[in-house]
Amino acid sequence: MSGEPKDKAKSVARVRERFLESTDLDRPEVRKRILDSWQRSQFFGVSVDELTPPYRPETETDSRLVHAARPVLDRLESALAGAPMSVILTDARACVLERRAGEPALQKQLDAILLAPGFSYAEEFVGTNGIGTAIEERRSSRVFGSEHFSERLQMMSCAGTPIRNLLNGRVEGVIDLTTRRTDANSLMQALAQEAAAEIEQLLLQQSSEREQALLQEFLAASRRTTKAVLGVSDLLVMTNQVADRSLDGADHRILREKATDLTTGTGDSSGYVVLSDGQTARLRCHPVASSAGTAGTIVEITLGEAMPRHHPASSRPAEPLPGLAGRSAAWTEASNQVEVLCRNGSWVLLVGESGIGKFALTEAAHRRCHPGQRLTVLDADECGGDVDAWLAGNVDPEDLPATLVVRHVDRMSPAALDALDAVLQTVDHPPEGPWIVGTVHQDTDVEGHLGPLLRHFTESVPVPPLRHRIEDIRELVPHLLQRHAPGRRIALTPDAMHTLLRGAWPGNVAELEQALRSALARRHTGLITVADLPESCHATSRRVLSEWECIERDAIVRCLKEANGDKTRAAVRLGISRATMYRKIRTFGIIVEPETDQEGETHGP
Repeated sequence: MSGEPKDKAKSVARVRERFLESTDLDRPEVRKRILDSWQRSQFFGVSVDELTPPYRPETETDSRLVHAARPVLDRLESALAGAPMSVILTDARACVLERRAGEPALQKQLDAILLAPGFSYAEEFVGTNGIGTAIEERRSSRVFGSEHFSERLQMMSCAGTPIRNLLNGRVEGVIDLTTRRTDANSLMQALAQEAAAEIEQLLLQQSSEREQALLQEFLAASRRTTKAVLGVSDLLVMTNQVADRSLDGADHRILREKATDLTTGTGDSSGYVVLSDGQTARLRCHPVASSAGTAGTIVEITLGEAMPRHHPASSRPAEPLPGLAGRSAAWTEASNQVEVLCRNGSWVLLVGESGIGKFALTEAAHRRCHPGQRLTVLDADECGGDVDAWLAGNVDPEDLPATLVVRHVDRMSPAALDALDAVLQTVDHPPEGPWIVGTVHQDTDVEGHLGPLLRHFTESVPVPPLRHRIEDIRELVPHLLQRHAPGRRIALTPDAMHTLLRGAWPGNVAELEQALRSALARRHTGLITVADLPESCHATSRRVLSEWECIERDAIVRCLKEANGDKTRAAVRLGISRATMYRKIRTFGIIVEPETDQEGETHGP
């Protein structure tokens, strides 16, 4: 088959439009796999009008997958020279690693739809397509023009095949062929399958090279230290005799997970973890490179009894830190690490998104470890960039605080960073000097922005976003209500709590707190209902919306509430088509349920 028949394209387009309006899945004119993908795209809230794949500059472009695929990509590029066909390699998250195109004009078209290195073509971001759909279904997938969920992609056709690790069955990435829909043909899928099989064999050959590189580094590390040592890769774990004697199976799992969290690049990293018996261990992680890509990580472990004498190891706290709410594993792990570092006096960078509670975590650790002593805050947004002047006016060298928090270090100017660096060089570490904590946003290029300042911080702790500990909302809500309505008898109805639990919360705890403050302005005492929650709580967008998008979302939610959930009547009030209303609802993830009376009957206009 060459290209997509016009009659077929029109038929699929009509089905898609009806699907967007009514979510009708009983449509024999369209393949079931495509209908299933459309349904997933709706669930993810993918826009049919816009194309906004996220860009991830940290995508690893020198991985073992790239090393294995490069000879295959070179051969296909040569074979397709001058042809209107492109070959694309992605990782397991659908992020484009390499792109080869036989025709310059096609390159421009691919750039226009952001099908380029660094961008993710996962279904959750761009809807039905040969790359994301192949990953979702874990099998070869072809998508012709009109079958794409996004209108921006309907000019193209593609066929993608997952690339698997033959040793463990895990999907490592996708090889995809993409062309204009007028140039598509049924052989694309067969060619993609053949290329994937070849890359899988090359990956298999590389595995032995990586294992040898990891083994050599593991033996060298075991010879030069008396500590417990692990050699960790995707496929195996190596342990020296000290590790065998000191650690059990549960500890191995904990250490592997922590090493994975710490090893995010090619440089060494370190951190603390609480083992299954409650003792603290310090990890130093060293990524191992090989000619076939990253081979794994060497982990040197200092157990509690081996810690420096003036830094006694601390066991898992019996209770949460004071003033904090939440008992999820991710939040508890971060809290434990910060408390250990506070007790030890280790200067630390807390890394995470805005509004997640980095300062609250620091303040709680300070209250537990240094009760009654001073905590001083240097905020980059408030000191005006003149660190010297701020310190002179707020910090007495003869009477230093127990804790100094430098908030938003990533927002400091180069001059302010240099001034702070000079000051920190003169400050003693505990017990003589203060415990110093810096907070930075997770998107910061820490090495590039902070530069020499990094040498002052011996540790870094990632703080999880609210969407990764959503169960903590059940504890956060009463905690925040008590903060903003002390002494009042007020709580949430089960439906209102359920509405908060299904949110994505891109603004994290700060966004949740603002939503509850808005609800308190409407309901002063008693039970807060779904109707009392602000418009933002009726949407599940996975990203922070622009000011205009928030206005648009809130207007749609208000009209839907006034129409008691009737989308057609709400569309009329807004002056938009029903199809546009459905698209906006899915784009913003809006959910407005019709109200019911006490007998359970729906109230409709």
